[in-house]
Amino acid sequence: MLVRLFVLLITALLAGGCALPGKGLEGQALFQDEAARERALKIADVSVNSGNFLAAIDIYQKLLSKNKVDETVLFALGSTYLKAGAPQEAVTVFENLESVAPNNIRPHLGLGRAHLFLYRPEVAALYFLKAIELEPENTEVLSGLAIAEDMSGNHLKARKLYSAALVIAPDDLSIRNNVALSYLMEGKYEAAVNSLSELAFTPQSTPQIRQNLAMAYGLAGDETAAARIARLDLDPETTNNNLKFYNMIRRMKDRDLLRRFLLGPRLDSTGET
Repeated sequence: MLVRLFVLLITALLAGGCALPGKGLEGQALFQDEAARERALKIADVSVNSGNFLAAIDIYQKLLSKNKVDETVLFALGSTYLKAGAPQEAVTVFENLESVAPNNIRPHLGLGRAHLFLYRPEVAALYFLKAIELEPENTEVLSGLAIAEDMSGNHLKARKLYSAALVIAPDDLSIRNNVALSYLMEGKYEAAVNSLSELAFTPQSTPQIRQNLAMAYGLAGDETAAARIARLDLDPETTNNNLKFYNMIRRMKDRDLLRRFLLGPRLDSTGET
């Protein structure tokens, strides 16, 4: 399986099971009072963290049947749809939340993320800008807008936004990683290698960051270094497949198509990654 970049604050989506809620969640008694609501939310949170998205969605929908304007539940439901690979459903939920709480940052953040998944960077940017008006120093929002700019090919503008976020959170590895990936999408492979090399061997580093460094070396044409880094986390067969993938995308002339490949598999209106 090829390792592909996925520069999102929205994270790499988890492939999870889809078991339905257990017998203890049947009926409406679970949702009759505030204490029961809190218990249900905790159960849903556990389900999301275990990749059991349908179970969580079922709980959220039952909670909304009791109170359709519950802002916390609406945001949780929209976010879970995103993690489940259903961005169009997430858009519908976040639009409902926006009508309920237009001055809350959460619907704008959620709609921005959902439109990123739908590869609609211009639309996503509009929502992130609304969110910035409400919370100008929110690093998630600044990073989301930066990703939208990277998707649109505005890499210098994206990196200025990442820099603004790093002033607020200088040790945030995900933001620093995204700066490097911005260089990568622009074709500035040496800058990407240098940026990722500063991150890849720190105690806080992750396999994703190391594999991003391997890709940067691969796109720069240094297959020896790419293979050496890739093998830190991958088996030989996967490493070889990735080297072939790097070679393929290195030859691409269409920059927008290259960005789409580097951003990972995208979602259509109903599909899943």
